[in-house]
Amino acid sequence: MPVWWPPAYRYKHLFAFDDTPLSMSGTTETELKTFRFYKSAYFPVRRIAIPVSVWVSGGTGTLRVYVDAETSPRASFSTTSTSEVFASLSFSVADLAYGPHTVRVRCVNSGSYDTYTRYLDAWGEV
Repeated sequence: MPVWWPPAYRYKHLFAFDDTPLSMSGTTETELKTFRFYKSAYFPVRRIAIPVSVWVSGGTGTLRVYVDAETSPRASFSTTSTSEVFASLSFSVADLAYGPHTVRVRCVNSGSYDTYTRYLDAWGEV
């Protein structure tokens, strides 16, 4: 008898995971994490879901997610919390051509404070 998996499990694939604590300081957007994925007819990724953790030493910290050389973020999350908070970001990649793609995670702060990120998973939804 074949095993039946619910669609939520059958169509999600882990692309990347990283729990290295990283930080940036100030108002200049800084790239902290990257990962790559390949989209093809055999692996037609439609969405990417990224649970992340972010916190700040002060000010407002914003985490932004970009794909390839895009200048507008596909997803973002802002916080003023000085304790680690978790957010789940999700965005469409259905408009991307087949081939390799790079996802870039950048952070920025509203002032001269530190913005931290530690936890990141990236799931491709087919």
